[in-house]
Amino acid sequence: MSSTKNILIYPSNNCSFDIKCGGIVCSFLLAKYLDELNINVRIYNVNKTQNAIFNKNYNNDLDLNKTIVIYGETIIGNPLNAKYVVRWILGPHYNNEHILSWGKNDLVYYFNAETKFSVHPNKIGNIYKLLSCIYIPPECINLNLQRNNHYCYTMRKKHIFHKKIILPPANSFKINDALTPIDSIPIFNKYTYFISYDPLTFFSIIAALCGCISIIYPIEGVNETQWLNMTGVASYTKYKNINKLYGIAYGVENIPFALQTMHLIKDQWIDIQHFVKEKTLIPFIEDINIFSGLPNIVKNNFPILPHPFKKPAHYKMGNFTFNN
Repeated sequence: MSSTKNILIYPSNNCSFDIKCGGIVCSFLLAKYLDELNINVRIYNVNKTQNAIFNKNYNNDLDLNKTIVIYGETIIGNPLNAKYVVRWILGPHYNNEHILSWGKNDLVYYFNAETKFSVHPNKIGNIYKLLSCIYIPPECINLNLQRNNHYCYTMRKKHIFHKKIILPPANSFKINDALTPIDSIPIFNKYTYFISYDPLTFFSIIAALCGCISIIYPIEGVNETQWLNMTGVASYTKYKNINKLYGIAYGVENIPFALQTMHLIKDQWIDIQHFVKEKTLIPFIEDINIFSGLPNIVKNNFPILPHPFKKPAHYKMGNFTFNN
């Protein structure tokens, strides 16, 4: 399968490959997958240092009139003045200012499902479309070492999801946000428990793959099924008719399930990787070969903000309300 147009992925302004940033890593992985499908693809990468995923950097070597530019959700406006634009919502890092600057006919794709998917299930697959890819470092394995029966934890984007939390035991080890997934592997092979106060970080999966009991600190008022519907595997869990991920405890009460299913984690994530490529990447390529006339455009995804936009006092996206 190939595209009749070039593709340029523009994850963020001043983008530089950063293994610590999930959105950046997934952007490079998307480029790799598209390249493997014989699509002429480049990535906007200020730092030209070689990385292990994709290294065909944009050097003003594409005709932008024949190129689809995929902007990350933090990009305001159309910096490259591209003719064909896709807005890829990699996380909850956008607000009215961003949306107001986007073209009304720009295509929209989401990495994770949002709450509005459940509110308007009839829009899934036509107006609400997913584009997901999952990178699992091959080093993420259980080394079967002696564990210390202690906790490690991360806060990361805790502030987005929680107002109040119960802190872990006093002797717990905090995983610094500057730590890379590779750097975390020895930690997850040493500690018995990992608590993530960020319910969407992939560190929870890395911990489980390393044999560490991975606990998601639950969001107040959000049950496990609702949490899964916020993630990039929502379509997978619905397709498989499951409401849990192997090796993951959503709340401490699910630790027994995590322990009982830890041996199944690796195979499930291999299955998830294949699923999201088949169910989101291939349809995406089919879409961009059409491009014009598709329903998953900005004005249909955010109808509360008609063009020309007039900013409302409050705007709710997913679980978050933004104030002007």
